[in-house]
Amino acid sequence: MPNAYKEFLKHYNACTVIDSTPSTIINKRCQIERFLGIIKNFSEHPYGVYDIGCCETSLGEQGRNFYDEDLIGSELIPIAKLAWGDYLCLNFHYDKNNPSVDFLDYEESYECDPVTSKIAETFQEFLSMLLSKNTK
Repeated sequence: MPNAYKEFLKHYNACTVIDSTPSTIINKRCQIERFLGIIKNFSEHPYGVYDIGCCETSLGEQGRNFYDEDLIGSELIPIAKLAWGDYLCLNFHYDKNNPSVDFLDYEESYECDPVTSKIAETFQEFLSMLLSKNTK
């Protein structure tokens, strides 16, 4: 995992976004409902559906977060749930050390055939897109 994402999780675990307009400019369906986090006792927690592990497991059971059925693990790690059931993911498929932030089209994706589009080259770049002009 990128260090910038680890630090983000430590500080903001499963947070909402005040304004996701910058990401909707790139993809109109990229309105962030909530960032995913690490939720203890997720099955009993009111925000348990926003647990990274739950979302990753759900996508994995459907084969929507990897490109190769023989792969052990995931290539797309969900980091945010979007307003229409899609996800933002860290995409490790093309670069195992420096994942891009990609939009995962849930409806168009199938087993071992996820449909993604790049939003940012890195998580840090993605965060800088979300910062308002007043906070930069």
